Amino acid sequence: MNKLRILEVIAGLSAIAENENADLEDFLPLRDYAVLREPNKFLVLGGRGTGKTKVFKTLLYENGFAQIIGSEAELFRPGADNSQFIAGYDISDKKFPSKAVLNQFSEETDVEAFWVGGVVILLCQRLNGNQYVQKLVKEYFCDEFIKTLQSDKALSRPSEWIPYIRQNPEKWECFLDDVDEYLEENDKWLFFIYDYLDRIRAKYVDLFSYIRTLLAFWFEHLHRWKRIKCKIFLRTDLYDSELLNFPDSSKLVSNVLKLEWSTPALYRLLIKRMANAGDKDAIEYLHLTKGLISEKPDEVLGYIPTESESLIEEFVNAMIGQYMGSGSKKGRSYTWVPNHLQDTHGVLSPRSFIKCYSEAAKNMCDRQDELEKLPKQRLLIPSMLQGAVLAVSKERVKELQEEYPWLDKLERAFAGTTLLIEKREFMKKITMDLWTDEEKQTLPASMPTGIFDALQKMGILFVAKDGRVNVPEIYLHGFGMKRKGGLRRPN
Repeated sequence: MNKLRILEVIAGLSAIAENENADLEDFLPLRDYAVLREPNKFLVLGGRGTGKTKVFKTLLYENGFAQIIGSEAELFRPGADNSQFIAGYDISDKKFPSKAVLNQFSEETDVEAFWVGGVVILLCQRLNGNQYVQKLVKEYFCDEFIKTLQSDKALSRPSEWIPYIRQNPEKWECFLDDVDEYLEENDKWLFFIYDYLDRIRAKYVDLFSYIRTLLAFWFEHLHRWKRIKCKIFLRTDLYDSELLNFPDSSKLVSNVLKLEWSTPALYRLLIKRMANAGDKDAIEYLHLTKGLISEKPDEVLGYIPTESESLIEEFVNAMIGQYMGSGSKKGRSYTWVPNHLQDTHGVLSPRSFIKCYSEAAKNMCDRQDELEKLPKQRLLIPSMLQGAVLAVSKERVKELQEEYPWLDKLERAFAGTTLLIEKREFMKKITMDLWTDEEKQTLPASMPTGIFDALQKMGILFVAKDGRVNVPEIYLHGFGMKRKGGLRRPN
């Protein structure tokens, strides 16, 4: 077999991991995703790199919902043939207003009007050809607002319609009530889906008025509207923040779906992307483990990996060896990478997982002399994965800094720290003098203890039973910290 070519395929998977718009051949529909069929499961939580945006984009594909829920129809529940998904907010789409535009709206009533107006405008534009809906538009709205509805750039100019929405709650409420009844009578479902909410405002504190108002609006209409529904994709740390509290926030628990990845699911994603990379050598290699992937590709999803964990582990053992060294004391290869990439909450990022194998494959391509010595199906030596964890940790911290720029100053403050360390000593490294007055506006708290608590909620650090601070491998090296007896970069 052409081992070098197969390694090059794996090395190229990191580019796919970055591409949230990749087609459905790169998408792995997990069983948990089927819960999205539940109309009232409207809040989808996950950390950076857990696949929120991938699911969001998939729902907007023509066949996306069908791949998530399966083809089986269920009475009185949304199906692939009677459901439409509309992006309610997506910063990557220029039809939505930018941060600069939204900075002028900070009052709670204006923020609510922004979300309501978006629903009305998007709904009218999507159902523009429906005569009954157009009749309702003329019945409830004035000519000037109707003219706004017809503009392609209406959403990007909220100042033109926010005052009207704010001043006429009975008009938009009755309009949406009537549309909901129409959809129910015709067995149709309309879902508004929201992503990138962590980028809707520049200042951290300002995010919460928009997120809180959006959640409150949809929760208030959860049982009022039978067929107009939503799915809101939100970072877990924002949901857990005390700044998000509103009167009914404690009742949201039953409406939440958490995007979580198990070890078998991560390997299934790796296998699926290897199989659908379009390389015959990689496909032949995967077929060496009988039953690992489907014999032929599906028309939409491409090659589909097995759900048998024993077969998946057999594949991993063939690729790396059963253990990360000469014996079991070094750890099982199958669980080693997931164990070293999870945060303090046990959360795993598929992006980091794919990048780890991609980085290890790149390094292995440079060791062709060692590659030639490997037996049978072996592609990687354990030290390549150990070195890859260090590289992925640095990339993971850089990813977080894109969303939390204030972490950059902490990286410098933590650099060189040897763990484990007493909490009181660690706290000395967190001082508010690290940030300028302007940067402090983006912080999750105004005191060092609050910053420390935020880092705990984000899964970056934890306090051990003996009171000392510890950091998992996925963040340890990225912050320039070290641990006695920890991983070493291979020569």
